[in-house]
Amino acid sequence: MVFTHKDASLAFACAASILQVACGTSNASTAPSPARPQDAASAQDAASAQDAASAQDASAEVVGPSAACTLDDVSAGQHTYSCAGLTYDVDIPSACASSSCGLVADVHGLSMSGIMEDNNTTLRRLGEQYGYIVVQPNAAPAPPLSSWTPSTDDPKVFGFIELAVSRLHADTKRVHMTGFSEGGYMTYRFLCDHADYFASVAPAAGAGCSFGGDAGMWGSGGVPSREIPVLAVNGTLDALVNFDSVATPQRDQVLAGWHMGDAGAVVAGDSTFTRTRYTSPSGTVFEFIQHDYSSAQTFTKGHCFPGSNDLDGGEPGQVFGFACQPPNSFVWGDEVMKFFVAHPKGN
Repeated sequence: MVFTHKDASLAFACAASILQVACGTSNASTAPSPARPQDAASAQDAASAQDAASAQDASAEVVGPSAACTLDDVSAGQHTYSCAGLTYDVDIPSACASSSCGLVADVHGLSMSGIMEDNNTTLRRLGEQYGYIVVQPNAAPAPPLSSWTPSTDDPKVFGFIELAVSRLHADTKRVHMTGFSEGGYMTYRFLCDHADYFASVAPAAGAGCSFGGDAGMWGSGGVPSREIPVLAVNGTLDALVNFDSVATPQRDQVLAGWHMGDAGAVVAGDSTFTRTRYTSPSGTVFEFIQHDYSSAQTFTKGHCFPGSNDLDGGEPGQVFGFACQPPNSFVWGDEVMKFFVAHPKGN
């Protein structure tokens, strides 16, 4: 099956249009109707140009690990750092101020922020419990119009992760990444482009690592430099990242690329979800969770966080909650942290 992202591109463009109308930043006469993939591409081009102009104006801001960005205060606690036009919420557990800890990058999706992401993954709390620094980037502009532009934001985010690992003396064998929606796409792109850097990754409601195939505007056309453990989750009712035309082909690309076959072992599940483990000849695992849950929003449906309590929102700029409607049989954030703990680099 050819792996493309046209359906997801269209869905994200439509979702952005809905948010613009709902939040009063557009009106019926100016809102795109309906959005097309080429419209999304034009919007991305415009955003890229704006980001480039902002970077040029801010002469002190340089993209990459050698950027003129500083983490002056590295004491235990919650910090917000600014770097190359983006801000990053970073939680440093008290144990990590005196000893080397792991690091988890947790990337939000369209219309979200770092705190909204954390309200759904609770990784700051879990990082404190298990000894992981948690880095949660914030896209520009602010919610509800926050969105990631791969060509300009991916280098910034990766550069900051490198900087944080170095400056905070994180354990390089325990650097992991997860993300939801657009953040899930970024996580898959980083799997394709930076597999050598991460111990394991956990993309949610995303796709984007084409293993050399058709990457589309949201994906990476690269091939992972090595196999790493992956835990992925997608909803069968997802209205933005279609399960049949986007999520399933992405799963199959991983299985084919790492010669895992298509006969995985079901390791957990019930009538609402199935967790299947595939294993490569070298022993690397790819675990794929598909669920039948849905949010309260008709235009996102299964595009939601299983086990989250974020039903109604409440953060600045938040239009709706991102939780799947209960009851759910598992909590995504908990599963992510358990997977990361179990899969440091080299295991």
